Formats: sequence, C-alpha cells, structure tokens
Amino acid sequence: MTQRQRLLTATILLLTAFTALLNQTLMITALPIMATTLHVSLNLAQWLTAGYVLMIGLTTPLSANLAEKYTSRQLFLSIVAVFILGTIIGPLTTNFAVILLGRLIQAMAGGVLTTFVMTSMITIFPPERRGTVMGYVSLVISAGPAIGPSLSGLIMARFPWQFLFYLILPIMVLAFLVAWRWLPNYSEPHLVNIDTRSVISSMLGVGLMLTSMTVFGHHAGVAALMLLAGFIITWDFLRRQVRIKKPLLDVSLFKKPSFSLMILITMLIFAILMGTEALIPIYVENVVHSSSLMAGLVMLPGAVANAITAPLVGRYYDTHGVRGPLLWGLGILLISSLPFLMMTATTSLGWLAIVYVVRMIGVSMIMSITATEALKDLNPSQIGYGTAWTNALRQISGSAANTLLIMVSLIPSQLIIGYRLAMGVTLGAAVILTGVCLGYLRNYRTSEA
Repeated sequence: MTQRQRLLTATILLLTAFTALLNQTLMITALPIMATTLHVSLNLAQWLTAGYVLMIGLTTPLSANLAEKYTSRQLFLSIVAVFILGTIIGPLTTNFAVILLGRLIQAMAGGVLTTFVMTSMITIFPPERRGTVMGYVSLVISAGPAIGPSLSGLIMARFPWQFLFYLILPIMVLAFLVAWRWLPNYSEPHLVNIDTRSVISSMLGVGLMLTSMTVFGHHAGVAALMLLAGFIITWDFLRRQVRIKKPLLDVSLFKKPSFSLMILITMLIFAILMGTEALIPIYVENVVHSSSLMAGLVMLPGAVANAITAPLVGRYYDTHGVRGPLLWGLGILLISSLPFLMMTATTSLGWLAIVYVVRMIGVSMIMSITATEALKDLNPSQIGYGTAWTNALRQISGSAANTLLIMVSLIPSQLIIGYRLAMGVTLGAAVILTGVCLGYLRNYRTSEA
C-alpha cells in the first residue's frame, strides 16, 4: 500500500468511526426532552444511549472473526450499509420501541466498525508509528462521544429530535460512496466458521446482566433472576471459548497480567467518562432548569480540550512511555472530582464548564494510551482479539455506568442530592482506578521510571 493510499484509507476509516462514536452520545443532552415528548420515564429513555453503548459492546466480539472471514472492503461497506439502515428507521415514528430499534441497529454496526478501524490502523501503519497512530484513534474514540452531547444541545435548541438522525444520515451515505469508489482492499478472506452458540450466549448473558439494573427498581425479584441467568450464560460462554478451536474471543489473553490490568483501566476510565456525560445534562436541565442548548454549550469546551489533548499525549507516549500520561491523568481526574460533589442548584454553569474541562483533560490523558498499552505485549496474531476485548469491555462498562449512575441520581427525592451521590460514585471509581494504575506501573513498567 502506497503512502497516499494509506492516508486515504486512514481518513475514510477515522471519519466514519468518528461519526459512529459521535452518534453514541448524540442523544444524551436530548434525553430529558425526549422522555417528556415520548411520554416515557427518564430511566427508560436513557436506554437510547445505554442500549446503544451496550449493543456496541455485545457485537464487538464478532469483529475479529468477521475481519478474517471477509475482505476489508466487503466488511467496511457492509458495516456502513447496516448503520445507514438503522439511521433511516430511527426517525420514522414517535414510537419509543421503533426509535430504540433504529439506535440498536446503528450500534450493531458501530461495534464492529470501531474494532475494525483500530485493527486496520495498526495493520496499515509501521510499528514505529503505532503510538502516534493510536493517539489519533484514541482522539476519535474519546472526542466523538465527548462532542456528541454538545452537538445534541445545539440541534435540540432549534430542531425536533428527528434531526439527531437526519444529521448522521448524509455523512454515512457519503462515507459509503467514497469508500465504494476509493477504499483499497488490504486484507484477504479466510475460511472461518463463526460459532453461533458463542454469539448468542455472549449477547444474551451480558445483555441480561446489564438490563437487570434497570428492572431492579421496579421488580427486584425478576432483576435478581435476570442477573443470575446472565451470569450463568456468560460463564458458559467463557468456558466454551477455552474449549473450541476457533473462539469468538481469545480468553487466554487474560493470562497476561499487563493486558488484564490495562483492560480494567480502560473500563474504569470509560465508565467515568460516560457517567459524567450522562449526569451533566440532567443537572443542567433538571436541577438548574436551563435548556438543552446550555447543557451542550457547557460540555463543548471539555470536548475541545479532549480533542486537543489526545494526539499530543499519543506523541508523548511514543517517546516517553506510559508513566507520565497515567500519573498526570490520575492527578487531574482526582482534582476534578471534588468540585462536582459540592455543586448546588445555584452553581455557576461557567464553573461547571471549567470543572468539566479539567476532568476531560484527565480522561483524555489516560484514554489516549490505554488501547496501545493493552496491545503492547501481544503477538501480531493476537491483536485482533485484543482489540475486540478492549472495545467490548469498554463499551459494556460505559453502558453499565450510564444506567447505574442515572438510577443512583433518581434514588433521593431531591435530584441535586442524587446528582452529588452519583458523582460520588465516579469519585470512587477514580480512586479504584488510581490503585490499579499504580499497581500496573509498579509491577509491569518499572523500566520507565
């Protein structure tokens, strides 16, 4: 592949992945308005975001097998076509179930797309540029979801919710047409039999466990049964991956402690990101009683800070390693946690925006290097599976955090108390994250001291 083809391919892949990930949080700022418009509870409406993130996590395990079974062109064009289908279905009606179906179809494509893009970027660029390249991938992964709420607020200030779908549709259609004309093929298909039982059990098991959190507040007994059933099915899925010749996911990767710890770090930092992005619009719109436009504007500087930080940290990582970004990111993240706990209904939205910017810088410093660091000790043949694990568990943790924190915020009778309580949960996650990061640096990266 020539340098020109490499840059063209990277541009097509990154812009498409950015759009899919932007779409992931595009509903967040609109949730309070859509809950009212569609006459559903906020706890149910949040599944337009949590369900999207969850479906990404559930379909991501398929990506490694699909990438082997089909050529890169076949897979990319098929993914984008499925995404377009979901985007067309979503705004057809005001029925919540149909809207959710459209979002889930989008997410099915998005889950495979993100892993496909990450693996492709590693494949088409030389190893010495991997940190810089993955810095741009991390920019897409973090900036897309970060910009979504701000853009949503701007759209909802002037247009009905259907425009959240209409905005995405022409971009993805254009991506399909450009890829059809210019995207080169850079992989060859292999004879791969995808284990149907593994696909079903992975989606059903994790889906039951995460859905049980929403049901718990209304039917604790049913939720407990769903949680137990989900755990048993997921355990069966993991055991099967060890036994079958061609697993959906390679469980043996977790025998590498460095990989396991970095995956845990990835899950925690993404949960903090998604939880914060879910809570701020609720605070601005339902506590301060401001508009969705203002919620979007409050989050916009944080999205910009995130976008600036990611590639800079990627370049730093190439030459200096993981220690600096992790330690600085942890410090900034912890500092930003305290002001969130002290906010009231009269807190300045300008101050909220500043605190959010600080948090997003800390999040970006950590997220920008976790994907590359997680894959650092893997063999080339394991990178596809490692990327699938990283993306799947990141999205599942994000969906769980989104659902859990909104549930926590609704427990007290006063929403401001619930908001502080939920932000306290993110502080707890940051403390756990600090312990895991320090353990990782002490045991596996002492040479970088």
